[in-house]
Amino acid sequence: MIPWRVRAALAAAVTLGEQLVHAPREAWPLLTARPAADPPPLELSRRGEPGARIAAVLHCHFPDVLPGLLGALEAIPEPFDLLVTTTAPLVLPDVLPSFAASAVVWQVDNQGRDILPLLRLVEAGHLEGYELACKVHTKKSSWRETGDRFSGDGAQWRDALVGGVLGSAAQVRRIIAAFDGDPALMMVTAPGQVLGPQYWGANGPLVRALARRAGITARPADLRFAAGSMYWVRAEVLRRLGALGLRSGHFDRERGQDDGTTAHAVERFLGYLVASTGRLVTSDEIAPG
Repeated sequence: MIPWRVRAALAAAVTLGEQLVHAPREAWPLLTARPAADPPPLELSRRGEPGARIAAVLHCHFPDVLPGLLGALEAIPEPFDLLVTTTAPLVLPDVLPSFAASAVVWQVDNQGRDILPLLRLVEAGHLEGYELACKVHTKKSSWRETGDRFSGDGAQWRDALVGGVLGSAAQVRRIIAAFDGDPALMMVTAPGQVLGPQYWGANGPLVRALARRAGITARPADLRFAAGSMYWVRAEVLRRLGALGLRSGHFDRERGQDDGTTAHAVERFLGYLVASTGRLVTSDEIAPG
């Protein structure tokens, strides 16, 4: 009789072989690569001890945008822990958002945009214990200034994204209450930022590879994702994303790409991950309490 460990290994090999047959070559690294775990992010500074139910996850690549984001976090009307990743040494400002119960800053490499730093926090266990997370980043998207696919430049897009999830204390209170009252609600993003199949772009092979890795279906016609990667989300969704085991070795080196990278694919894949257990809505769809 064949030992069960051998049978399991053979079954896994057959499954992987079937996936590789159906996946395009550019998606193979996401299916086959098993890079070593990344080291924990380098902690730069810490203030207070975490313990709130909400985490504000902020990635800083453009420090000049940081004050505006910290100001926007003032809209969160209950205690939260501020988790900051940064690509350059950054000192916590003397004045933090009033409801920040604690704040920690970690330094990370400039790779994977805001997505890989988030995954590194998840992998290191820094998202454990939270119910909700508000994810924002110092987005500039300078490519919008030269293209004609979208209206508005990068700053206008960032303002719309941030204003749609941190526009006022009343808005955030409604968002939090919606999560508390509806277990099926998984993600809330800004109005006009849920995009569909027409924004599949060059990301199809990578998204399908991520879906295979997660064991869920990703039909192009069903695509609905939070563009711009700023949203409120149940922390369990981020922990499920982290369980895929994506490492820096799965992500492209930064070259100013505006499509077709692992980071772009994860942004879209999150829509399928959310849909597999619940709903994604925009903040204007939440009725006043």
